[in-house]
Amino acid sequence: MSKFFKWALLLVVAVAVLIKVSLWLSVRSIVNDAVAKMAPVVDVSYGGISSSFDGRVGLKNVVIRVPAAHDSLKVAHAQLKFNGLRELLSFKERLADGKMPEQMAVELDGVELMVHGPFIQALYQQPAERSVFTAMSEVACGSVRNIGSDELLEMGYRSLDADVEFSYLFEPGAQKLTFNMRSDVRDMADTRVSMSLSNVSERPGDMRVNPPRVSSVTVELDDNQYQRRVQEFCAAKMGVDKATYLKKAVEVFDKNLRGQRVALDKPLLDAYGRYLADPQSLRLEMTPTEGMSWDGLQFFEAKDVVGMLKPVVLVNQQSVTPIGFAWVDPHKEKITVDSATQKIAAEETVESEKRTQQYGFVDIASLAKYTGKRLQFITFDGTYYQGVLHRVEDGRVYLTVLMGTGTAEVNLRLNKINQVRVEL
Repeated sequence: MSKFFKWALLLVVAVAVLIKVSLWLSVRSIVNDAVAKMAPVVDVSYGGISSSFDGRVGLKNVVIRVPAAHDSLKVAHAQLKFNGLRELLSFKERLADGKMPEQMAVELDGVELMVHGPFIQALYQQPAERSVFTAMSEVACGSVRNIGSDELLEMGYRSLDADVEFSYLFEPGAQKLTFNMRSDVRDMADTRVSMSLSNVSERPGDMRVNPPRVSSVTVELDDNQYQRRVQEFCAAKMGVDKATYLKKAVEVFDKNLRGQRVALDKPLLDAYGRYLADPQSLRLEMTPTEGMSWDGLQFFEAKDVVGMLKPVVLVNQQSVTPIGFAWVDPHKEKITVDSATQKIAAEETVESEKRTQQYGFVDIASLAKYTGKRLQFITFDGTYYQGVLHRVEDGRVYLTVLMGTGTAEVNLRLNKINQVRVEL
């Protein structure tokens, strides 16, 4: 009997070794195939491969070289993590079938990028096009609008060293995708981004026709040491004290947003000033209403945009209230008291009054007259829709709404609609 157990144990060990070797060979094949496909553009090399039965695949000492940029990116350890061996084995199968893998996590430890290298220089050579999302990146720093590689070197940065984690979970039945990313850049900041998408097809090609919808998004910055260094560097460059610089930084932030037609209310600007004074944590959460079109927000009143986005802002763990803003015209000339007395005011006509209006309210009973027009619908539960009206029949309205880069057909019950507005 003892011999039987001994041989049984040896058989189990042999099978385990065989599976381990087979798994290692399969992983190496997948990695080498990926490296070969990227070879025309990117040269990837690595020091070793590791794999485990719990669904982990690792690469050590990865070097990614981009010949066209004459630069490289180093990663001390890269690891793919799956929820078990089964998910790991099905990963390649779903890719071969043109389907999105259901789960994956990536860890990059010891990412190193040289500040003086071509990557960083190319990244900062031409600042990103100005938008609401780039307002925080512009600084009050004398003649410097954006921090570039030269400024980073002057601030003491020689390389950007980071640990990055990325993961997502796809639920085919619910057509839901949850995405999380965390980036810890040493001596800079800890950044977290979370996003939840609905209406996600398991075949990526289908998303062009029927784009997914953002259900929620959260962005958080913690321990922003980079912001502290920028303030010290720019305050010294401008020859001002910290209090004066902080006031100027808030003014620049406000000016940048106004250049994008957005004027934040005073509580938000004051909160941003508090964050600059002590940049511990800045958190923004949004849960957009169903049917909201990101491309059409400019056609709504500011308070309605806030209602659609449902934003929550926390500065150093303290909630900021109330949240509000106003639309402004960045090209409109400011009229001073002196210029106002010298200006000859023309009598406003009915036509000029109409031109200053953006939209008007529509009687729900007369919706059929606006077929072919772009309308804004607000339901009693606070959901917003904007699209072109096709027809009204059987107690419903049928319209086409923008969804990302595509369109979708939507119908609403008339008794669910609270307000309707039309662009003039």
